[in-house]
Amino acid sequence: MKRSIFGFGLLAVLLLASLGVTEWMDTLHSPIADCLQQAQALAEKDPAGAAALAQQAETAWRNAEPFSACFADHNPMEEIGQEFAQLEIFADREEWVAFAASCGSLAEKVQAMSDAHGLKWRNIF
Repeated sequence: MKRSIFGFGLLAVLLLASLGVTEWMDTLHSPIADCLQQAQALAEKDPAGAAALAQQAETAWRNAEPFSACFADHNPMEEIGQEFAQLEIFADREEWVAFAASCGSLAEKVQAMSDAHGLKWRNIF
C-alpha cells in the first residue's frame, strides 16, 4: 500500500512539473514573438529601433534556448536560430523590406512554438 501511495504521489508531482514546464515555455516565447512583431511594424518607420527590438528578441531567445532545447523539437529551434542570423544580415545590409518580412516569419515560428508547448488542453492529453 505504501508503494501505491508513493507511486501516485510521484505521478502527481510529475504531472504538476509537466504542467509548470508547459506554462513556462509559453511565458518564455510569447514576449519574443511580440518583440519581433513590433520590430516588423517599426522596420519602415524607424529602422534603428526595429533592429534594436530584433536584437532584444534574439538575446531573449538565446537566454531561453537552453531551457527550450530540453523540451522542444530541435528542428524548429535550429530554423529559428538560422532565421535570427539572417535577420542580422538584413539589418547590416539595411534591407529593411526583407528585414520586416523575416521578422514576421520569425514571429510566427516563435509563436507556433509557444502554442505547441503552451498550457492547452490538447497538449495535456
